[in-house]
Amino acid sequence: MQELDKTSTDERQIIDFEALGFECIKVLGTYNYRQMNKSLEMHTHDNMIEICFLEKGSQYYHIQGEDYRINGGDLLLTFPGEEHGTKSFPEERGRLFWLIIEVPHKNQRLLNLSKKDTKLFVENFLSLKSNRKFKGSDRLKHDLNAIYKICEHPISGLDKIKISNLLLHFLLNVLEFGNKHSNQIISREIADICTYINNNLRETLPLEQLAQLCNLSLSHFKYKFKKDMGYSPSDYILRQKIEKAKELLMDTSNSIQDVAYNLAFSSSSYFATVFKRYTGISPTQYSGIN
Repeated sequence: MQELDKTSTDERQIIDFEALGFECIKVLGTYNYRQMNKSLEMHTHDNMIEICFLEKGSQYYHIQGEDYRINGGDLLLTFPGEEHGTKSFPEERGRLFWLIIEVPHKNQRLLNLSKKDTKLFVENFLSLKSNRKFKGSDRLKHDLNAIYKICEHPISGLDKIKISNLLLHFLLNVLEFGNKHSNQIISREIADICTYINNNLRETLPLEQLAQLCNLSLSHFKYKFKKDMGYSPSDYILRQKIEKAKELLMDTSNSIQDVAYNLAFSSSSYFATVFKRYTGISPTQYSGIN
């Protein structure tokens, strides 16, 4: 029997499949954060496909110059050589899985597939590049959780077969969902109100006023905003204000009190509380870093 090389903390678990001799399957990781963490630095994987499945929560990613928002149940794919990370956004509360696969060379096989089927499989995955974000289902987490369950103990040859089949089932489901769904579309009225919010971050922005601008009741506005954006309007406003605050704090002539006042926070202490909630550090610490 072989011991799986698994690096674990209370919040993160990473399984190194390469150490077990899985051809083309590199790493399966998961985190289950109960509070926000620092941002994921921009990076690339040469000749790798990375599949992210967000079981719960919400997260922004930046891939090749484009921003993507994923919510619980969403899948997001990155492809060989693409720069990706969370940019200035923190890694947020929630549970995320990621699987990294090396694109097989001519004579390699993916899991239990023949060389011919391996080629077909990879071609289908690469065809999803134009539609890298789409909705999945609970089927995906069941396969991944089953893999982690097997890896809680030293694994045998039969366990490796089980893991191979679970990985293949997971990948086939990803392909199925990718071929069914298109990127989530944000309605024009919500897109317009987001632009309005972003252009008026120095105002208090009461939700009743925003709902009126959309010609919606307050309850319908809050429902539709969260459905389209993945966040409540109040949460979105605070996120955007904190992003603007980061820009203002880059100018050393702006005090924390000035930034709080300019962004219509009720007090500098409340601003500091909100800033730390969304970034994981205080405004003073952020100013020191930058």
